[in-house]
Amino acid sequence: CMEDGDITVDGQAVMHTMPSSYQIPGVPDARITYNTNGHLVDGATKEFERHIVHMELRQNVRLTILRWGNYVDFRLAMPDSFGTDGACGNFNGNPDDDTTELVFQRDGARVKEGEMLFSHRTEVRLTDTVQKLLDICPPQQLEKAHTECQQEMSGALGAQPSEIQLKSCYLDVCFGSNEHALKMAQQLGL
Repeated sequence: CMEDGDITVDGQAVMHTMPSSYQIPGVPDARITYNTNGHLVDGATKEFERHIVHMELRQNVRLTILRWGNYVDFRLAMPDSFGTDGACGNFNGNPDDDTTELVFQRDGARVKEGEMLFSHRTEVRLTDTVQKLLDICPPQQLEKAHTECQQEMSGALGAQPSEIQLKSCYLDVCFGSNEHALKMAQQLGL
């Protein structure tokens, strides 16, 4: 369960309990804390117990990760800098060039090795709850998801998307308008 697993840095568990903190060795301005303090990204989660990781990193980059039972919310704060681009856009004041396809054309679908904030990539896995939600997605909606996701992701990635990438996209199409899919899943006993 993501909300109560160990916090790891470079594969090593560094924080086992809450509250706790960790200073990254050799990086004096990089600190991680784990507690219940912080503003929620998604107001629909206000009724759940908070498990929040705060990362203060180099160049005044701050990352707040809210850990829930089967997913995470996060907030990234950083100073404006030339070349900022990604899922939240490029901050040039033109929302028309912030589509997923255009961001992927500019930057690729993954962060380049030399530009990663962390030392390695983590494996992406779908939870049992996500699969159960996909199992109850109405057939017409799932067919629409398959068509849209295959087309959009193939164009954006310039290659065939993986099964996990497609299923993540299907979840967005099937339940993206739902205020809080976790709450719905819990109500359904998933």
